[in-house]
Amino acid sequence: MRIMILGAGVQGTLYGVRLARAGHDVTLSARGKRVKELRQRGAVIEDALSARTVTVQLPITGRLTREMQADLCLVAVRREQINEVLPDLMTASAIGRIVFMVNHANGSEQMFKALGRARVVLAFPGAAGSVEGGVDRYIELSEQPTAVEAHARDAISLFRGAGFRVARVRDMDAWLRRHAVFVTAIAGALYEAGGDAGRLAANAEGVGTFILAVREGWSALDRRGVKSAPLALRTIFCWAPLPYAVGYWRRLLGSARGEFYFARHARHAPKEMAALATDVRELLDLVPVPCLDRLYSAINQAVQNSHSVKSRPT
Repeated sequence: MRIMILGAGVQGTLYGVRLARAGHDVTLSARGKRVKELRQRGAVIEDALSARTVTVQLPITGRLTREMQADLCLVAVRREQINEVLPDLMTASAIGRIVFMVNHANGSEQMFKALGRARVVLAFPGAAGSVEGGVDRYIELSEQPTAVEAHARDAISLFRGAGFRVARVRDMDAWLRRHAVFVTAIAGALYEAGGDAGRLAANAEGVGTFILAVREGWSALDRRGVKSAPLALRTIFCWAPLPYAVGYWRRLLGSARGEFYFARHARHAPKEMAALATDVRELLDLVPVPCLDRLYSAINQAVQNSHSVKSRPT
């Protein structure tokens, strides 16, 4: 297949390299310093657990245009960039299928209306990590395979053919809303701990606040009729006694996986977490969620801190 990858960060690079290795014709759309890195070094991925590195030279392009043709476009951008890329995707009418692998909690009607429901597939990546020095260091999430809409058999087959574990999800919008509550809560708790997963793991009260915040958000979603979270997450967050849940998350956050799963992305993406938090708060409307609101205040502070760092004179 001819595949365009829109976004050359952790997910775009990882999925692009694996799909290319599986025999597909892959082009990466990148901007800024990432273009220079990719042209100088190639697309480099490194499994952080095994240290196995794979490098593939992939064609690099800028923005999508009307003339660009592809069987599929994989969209791997951040939440706050969705509105920016939608016009380009609307212009690129010669691209057959568009797979969104993007955090969002405000529903997908905007995408469906702009691009046509038949062209759009909702999905979510099953890996985490960061790009450092041009190298995409990642860990595949054993607890969360690549999630794909159950009816999208072509996308499911594509990812499985590239070696990714896939979970078929019947209601991806509900899945994304549950995930947004979870990921913004843990990001807020990490920001309270200075972005340090180990420091958060050492703070039982901070971990407990994160768990209670997820419970608050999910309970509000329950009342709105949003389909339940996956069973494993529902068990550890909602049914397990709080001390047991706190112990589980302290162990995970204190391990190397805690750094890769959560902390690295949180440190690099306060604007995305803020946009997601806005989605969630609008979805929950006036429902009181004091623990979640506390963590959302930490997200807002992290955004302000990032602006202050960028504006300092060098």
